[in-house]
Amino acid sequence: MSSKDWLPSSRTEQLTMANIWVNALLNNATRWGVPAPMATKLTQLFTKASEAMKTAQIEERNAVTNQMMRTAFGDLTDHMRDLRRRHFFMPPLTEAEWVSLGMRLPDTTPTHIGPPTSVVTAEITYPHKNALSLFITPIDGHRYDERADWGFRIYFGVLPPNMNGVTEEMMIERQYLRRVPQNPEELTASHFTRRKRDLIEFPYDNSGKQCFICVRYENSKGDKGPWGPMSNSFIP
Repeated sequence: MSSKDWLPSSRTEQLTMANIWVNALLNNATRWGVPAPMATKLTQLFTKASEAMKTAQIEERNAVTNQMMRTAFGDLTDHMRDLRRRHFFMPPLTEAEWVSLGMRLPDTTPTHIGPPTSVVTAEITYPHKNALSLFITPIDGHRYDERADWGFRIYFGVLPPNMNGVTEEMMIERQYLRRVPQNPEELTASHFTRRKRDLIEFPYDNSGKQCFICVRYENSKGDKGPWGPMSNSFIP
């Protein structure tokens, strides 16, 4: 049974909760939308479980009494789960009524999850011409952030060895870097991935040009972690 389960773990506490529900439904079943057969069945199962517990306490425990207990409490708790799932809602129940049934109020306060503090970098290999293969790995002293919401934003930019063949239109469209980047924000392109291994493929005429790469954590909302170190390599 989960530690977060709303149903008590001990049979004594389960009986206490069931008794509270039986008494509450006597006056509120109609207003809460609980059908009469459901309320009646709860009373019957509560009575059966109470009798099974009394028998087990009086008589010597054996396989028969143990099975009787398991069956009675299994039927009772299954019905309680079904009752809660199908008929206990707020509204029509008030918060006070919900708590009086022995259940915690739903936590509607959003949990603040801070951005990652881990720093990652890209190890570069050369799978084929006009492509760079990246393995994203934490720098020394850091670990991967395993939270499902977080992936990686890979920033990169290509610097020609000279401006021959590079038109002003290309520069305006930010296809190439104008200089060796001084910080990652100067990199001209990026994409998001959740994979630790990624591939960047370039146009054929980028072969021999220098590519600068930087990686940081990012989530689907655009929240970002710290910049990693900038790597660079010539495109094969």
